[in-house]
Amino acid sequence: MAGYFRVRQIRSPIRRHHSQRKTLQGLGLNKIGRIATVPFNGSIWGMVQKVRHLIDFPDQELLEAHRLLLPQPIDEMADEALMRQLLFKGLGLELVRLPEGEAKSPDFKTLRNGELLGYCELKSPRDDRVFAFPNDLKPGEIRQEVRENPTPHALARVIEKAAAQFDAVNPDHAQPNILVIVSHARLRGPVDLHLAIAGIPTPEGGRGFLLVDPNEKDFTKAWAKQRKLWQDARRIDLFFWIDAHTRTVRHIVNNDGVRRKEACDLVNIRA
Repeated sequence: MAGYFRVRQIRSPIRRHHSQRKTLQGLGLNKIGRIATVPFNGSIWGMVQKVRHLIDFPDQELLEAHRLLLPQPIDEMADEALMRQLLFKGLGLELVRLPEGEAKSPDFKTLRNGELLGYCELKSPRDDRVFAFPNDLKPGEIRQEVRENPTPHALARVIEKAAAQFDAVNPDHAQPNILVIVSHARLRGPVDLHLAIAGIPTPEGGRGFLLVDPNEKDFTKAWAKQRKLWQDARRIDLFFWIDAHTRTVRHIVNNDGVRRKEACDLVNIRA
């Protein structure tokens, strides 16, 4: 075994066998809160196991945040409950699910005292594609594959579908449209949404846009997906990003949204 890892003392060895204090000293600890970097080998791991009840690993949370999870069953009701708890609890609003018709509509209309105040759509993107294998992969075969970053393309599809759903019931954009994204994709966040729409600053002072096809020589075709995303995003006044793993929420106000102020007033946030 090779490499290093960090250990941190979290409890005192007082009233424990004196050998445990010596083990802590051997690890470079013996003070609560002290952190030591130790080599990853058999003898050190044996010492760690001896005082495991007195130490922890400072990088465990970082490791957990980067750990990929196997695809979980889709639970739309749980996502809806999380959205209601984090966004709408205590606002005096009523979210009424719209019936599905021939034209796909958003999930909810937002009411207060029976008055229609806006529409809300809930989307739950995932990163299950990470675990997708080619259908022709044979047992024991190892294959290397380079894939494009799926995040901006997945978000573009989410926004495109939501915009069409809002247009089905709110074609004149007379009411604010709110898109809630409950993300099950690890290490994805509202920054990804911002980058997909606004692009990445370049050293030359310009911006690089993630949906522009660099291999397409035709300018119109190269920019088609990016322009479509901008067009669809204008139909949405306010975005909410909920991390399903940490159960936290962030909002993004769309400065191009014609009803952004009404949307922000609806959920009591500053435009």
